[in-house]
Amino acid sequence: MKTWPRADHFRFYQAFSEPFFNITVELELGKLHAWSKARKVPFSHCYLYCLSRAIDAYEPMRYRIVGDTVVVTDDVVLSTVFLNDDETFRFVPLNKGTDLFEFSQSTALAQQLHSKQSLINDAFLSRSTDLNQVYVSILPWFKFSSFSHAHTARDVENGIPKFVFGKYDSITNTTPLNIEVHHGLMDGLHVAKFLTEIEVQIAKASKE
Repeated sequence: MKTWPRADHFRFYQAFSEPFFNITVELELGKLHAWSKARKVPFSHCYLYCLSRAIDAYEPMRYRIVGDTVVVTDDVVLSTVFLNDDETFRFVPLNKGTDLFEFSQSTALAQQLHSKQSLINDAFLSRSTDLNQVYVSILPWFKFSSFSHAHTARDVENGIPKFVFGKYDSITNTTPLNIEVHHGLMDGLHVAKFLTEIEVQIAKASKE
């Protein structure tokens, strides 16, 4: 905190009851969508993989708040919402793979496992205070241009980012992505740099 240029900004926003800001962008996913169809890999697994890789590569997305200081987390897990056949959702933690194929296989197994459990279970409760995660939702039924998130007091305390993917548009080859972050940890410039990193990871994945 003595050398971090944003220390004063962090302390300023800690006093806010609503310290988050979010943006929604149209993410270009045409090549990744074609790749997923050609290799029969679920499209959602593809962009979730790219998101995970981008978070690994861009440190500010791994900043977390612990009391009056900021720490850098490693090995961030995507705590992702998936829909069950009965139209209820489950929180599914996604482990990393060495490549997109391994990630997709692991994600499919995790979906099967957690779909059979209750929403609030021992595994979920044990992860609830873990800082090494981000929250991800998928809304494949519609496009959106803005998004409002539900918050708890714990969200304000730890600064964990939230992401929401929307419906893929086959005409524009884009998908809306909403990103919410703690303003004490980053500004719009940092979100812009993160979006550039996502684009890098999408380009890499489209060539695998």
